[in-house]
Amino acid sequence: MAQAPATRTRKLNKDELVIAAVTLMEEVGDSGFSLRKLGERVGCDPMAVLYHFKSKDGLLRAMADYLTGRIQAVDTGLSWTERLYELARQYRELALGHPQTFQQMQRFLNTGKADYLVLEQVYRALRDGGLSDAEIPAACVGWYAALYGLIQGELGGLIRPVTEEELNELEQWPAEDVPMLRQILPRFVHLQSEQVFKMMMELIHDGLIAHAGKAATPATKQ
Repeated sequence: MAQAPATRTRKLNKDELVIAAVTLMEEVGDSGFSLRKLGERVGCDPMAVLYHFKSKDGLLRAMADYLTGRIQAVDTGLSWTERLYELARQYRELALGHPQTFQQMQRFLNTGKADYLVLEQVYRALRDGGLSDAEIPAACVGWYAALYGLIQGELGGLIRPVTEEELNELEQWPAEDVPMLRQILPRFVHLQSEQVFKMMMELIHDGLIAHAGKAATPATKQ
């Protein structure tokens, strides 16, 4: 009786596995993603994936770092707020292009080598903005939290124009109960997510400017 031919396993490097994993993640989402499905996609045993990344979390971190690696260095000739905004804009573009994989970036304090290079730019911008070394950690974490929150709001459908159905529902409320809501909500019809993103990041940067300026101003003696 003839033996069945052995299953051939492709030998892939880490970069190929990461790119394949990102593609799969965007197709099936976090709930449908698994090492088994990735192995089937690339034609290798799931254990081969573990050999490269040690664990599923290791793979997810590598996927997040792959996205981070696509962020380009910003022009150092720009002002520090312009540099921060340019980095923020690139993060938003990454998220809109890879919404499923972008979720993984928030699971890790840093994603790896690519993240260190971006963080160096953020730290430098904050330092150039007048923040002290003691203030930079909180400012950096807060900046990322605000940035990711805006992006998540857009991906999740919070930042969007109001619908006709929502406006009609508002019309059922007595005008005297919600006068400001009745006045402002129709303006949401023309709301643009990019406009919201730009405005809020500028406000965050204005807050950092004000904080740095306050710290640099000597206290007035009473």
